[in-house]
Amino acid sequence: MNIIVPVNDTDKQLKRHILSLILVRVCLFTLLTGIILFFHFHGTGIVHANIFLTITFLAGIVAFSVGSVFYIRKGTDSLRRFGVIQLLADISFTGLLVYGTGCSQSIFTPIFILPVITGGLILYKIGGLIPAAAATIVYGIVLTMEHFGLVPPYSEHTVYRPPDDPLVATNLFAVYGITFFVIALLSSQLAGRLRRTEKELSKTVLEFDRLSILYKQIFDDISTGIITTDEHNIITSYNNAARRITGFPEQEVLGTHFHTCFPGIILAGDKERNVCNLLRNDSTTIRVGYSFSRLGMPAVEQKESDGAYWKVVTLQDISKIESMERQVREAEKMAAIGKLSASIAHDFRNPLAAISGSSQILAMDNEGGQDINGETAKPLLNIILRECGRMAKTITDFLQFSKPEELDKQWFDLGRLVSEVIEEKIPASERNNPEQVIQNIQLHLTCWGDRQQIQTALTHLVENTRSNKNQTQQSKIAVNAFETMLEHTYTCIEVCDNGPGIPEEIQEKVFNAFFSTREDGTGLGLAIVKQLVENHGGYIEVDKNREYNCIMRLFFPYPLEAATP
Repeated sequence: MNIIVPVNDTDKQLKRHILSLILVRVCLFTLLTGIILFFHFHGTGIVHANIFLTITFLAGIVAFSVGSVFYIRKGTDSLRRFGVIQLLADISFTGLLVYGTGCSQSIFTPIFILPVITGGLILYKIGGLIPAAAATIVYGIVLTMEHFGLVPPYSEHTVYRPPDDPLVATNLFAVYGITFFVIALLSSQLAGRLRRTEKELSKTVLEFDRLSILYKQIFDDISTGIITTDEHNIITSYNNAARRITGFPEQEVLGTHFHTCFPGIILAGDKERNVCNLLRNDSTTIRVGYSFSRLGMPAVEQKESDGAYWKVVTLQDISKIESMERQVREAEKMAAIGKLSASIAHDFRNPLAAISGSSQILAMDNEGGQDINGETAKPLLNIILRECGRMAKTITDFLQFSKPEELDKQWFDLGRLVSEVIEEKIPASERNNPEQVIQNIQLHLTCWGDRQQIQTALTHLVENTRSNKNQTQQSKIAVNAFETMLEHTYTCIEVCDNGPGIPEEIQEKVFNAFFSTREDGTGLGLAIVKQLVENHGGYIEVDKNREYNCIMRLFFPYPLEAATP
């Protein structure tokens, strides 16, 4: 009997099934007994026993059932074995009922099917086959006794007539026997499927419960405030973080219109992140960052144009973050000031030393009222003037980078501007040599921008080409300008030289303020160039080719593109 396994493998469930089986047995046989007595009193032609035997039969069933209930309540070593015994008892009671109501002519023969189905359902496969075999055997015994004339004596006074052909009884036995086993197999298959479905359902319910607990824990413990609303913006859920951020208790906001509690938060637009001032429940104002998105829950009579959809709103108190950002900006500002001061001190130290030295020499020559020697004074004065100019240029660069002037855009002749810069910064001996200085400007090319600032940018680039001369070969500088069509229309200016070039690993750094590869450099030249170009809405890139080791390429957009952010 150990192989008999119920649909639900717990003893508690099996015990409940057996008690239900006993109750159904009592109710069923009571009903059948009532039917027999009804036919008896109305004088129908059905085969039935007298009232005494009928009542005795029902009393025996009730007594057995009550005893079984007390026994199972007291406790049993094997509920499965006890369940099989109950099913066999039902087969036996049914066999007595069929025998007493006409054997092969009894109208109650189909009652055999009920214990077979019950066994298959509550005791799985074997639980259906055992009652099927028992029902077949008991029904076979009833038919055999009928064949040998061993029928109840009262049958002679009823409509019962012994069968003349033995094949009739054999046919009944075969049909009912096959039926019992087919029903047993079908019920066991159904029971197996129910058990598998029940296990999967139990597993799904367990996983759902775990997910629900996990969701609830995450929802309550997450540091980001989460608020959900329905299609009418009525708040449906509200986590602990939202309560801490807003100061509103849960019972005050649930079921309330969102904008009634939080009028500063606007649930419209497509921005991923928004910032606003939020008035807390304690009347204090904080800065919050928030975002919202649609939930995949259909609204009643949903109208997308009216914004009728469920939403989830996330909140974060960014007051401390903004305070920290301000502190970081202040720290960066102080660091920049420190770096600026160090750079200024470095750039002014050498000129001041030269000026101081020259002044001391002039002062010594002037001691005692003697006239200063002109041959001595002139070089020293030139040093003083040169270093003063260098300091003035450094101050101009610092001021230009720290506070750029507003743009005064206009159309101007780019070819003339390039010629002026080259004439100012390159000696005549070089600029008159077509192999050293090359100008390739598109005919009648004009540029849209601030002429003075673009001239400043070109001046810095040309000065860089002068300071980066190649010592092993003749220097070569080229300035090209032309109109180009990329995603927009641009005026492109190229400043090229055959110097050592810029290594790839520092090409991004050369545009950072105070970054320089020269000892006498301020590190602001290329930073100013990039700043001026970007202020025009353009961009700058570094390139090279076989002829030139460094190509600085500036792109200035035409008016419509310049206005594009």
